[in-house]
Amino acid sequence: MKEKIKFILLMIIAILLVLESGKIIYNFVNKSNEEIKYPVATFEIQDFGNIKIELYPQYAPNTVANFITLINSGFYNNKFIYGKDDICLYMANDKSEDVKYPKMSLIDDSIEPDSDEDYEYEINGEFVANKFDDNTLRHEKGIVSLNRSDYSSYGLTEEGYNSGCFRFSVMMQDAPGLNGIYAGFGKVIEGLDILENIYNNQTIVSNEDEENTSAMKEFENMPVITNASVETYGEIYNKPVVHKKFDIQSYINSLYSQYLSY
Repeated sequence: MKEKIKFILLMIIAILLVLESGKIIYNFVNKSNEEIKYPVATFEIQDFGNIKIELYPQYAPNTVANFITLINSGFYNNKFIYGKDDICLYMANDKSEDVKYPKMSLIDDSIEPDSDEDYEYEINGEFVANKFDDNTLRHEKGIVSLNRSDYSSYGLTEEGYNSGCFRFSVMMQDAPGLNGIYAGFGKVIEGLDILENIYNNQTIVSNEDEENTSAMKEFENMPVITNASVETYGEIYNKPVVHKKFDIQSYINSLYSQYLSY
């Protein structure tokens, strides 16, 4: 009798274990089949309409974290879509004569504005040439990529690679030449037609370099980004890892000083 009861108990335990295992497997499969919700940024363009940018932290996590932080701080409000070249539209700058980089106090509440710690900052470039191999996002039409400077003519390749911060570009055609040397981090999923309208129809400022299609040409009337917001679907993104902005003008001045001292 005792053996029979023991057998029945073991069978009940076995059935419960099977049921629990099935539940775990079901939940795992169901969760894996759920659509991944990437953060989505919305930029309201005065007189044109809204664009939505899907962000991809799996390719450029620190770039996305910085972008989200700047949006939430209000940094992109009242910035301009300021120009174009033969492949992309340049976005989110001040007027060319009054460019302001974000400062540390904007992204870190513990830093007092205008203190010694409140310096302009940049972030490291998340792309293959900068030894960041996870970013395999291709620069195809609609892809959003972080702008950076090029100091290679001064022998400062690394400083140029790590000079991105807030300005970005939207690819208006496929640009494979940018793969691996610029940090793609998102894609326009709504409003690409709005950007195409701006790209094709805004008057550019006349200059002597007009025939050089690869050079950035400034718009005469720059469309205004009146407001930027971001939906993260409950996901928390940490503050970006940053470093002090490289001062190229001070570097050039130091070269001149060394030359004149000889």
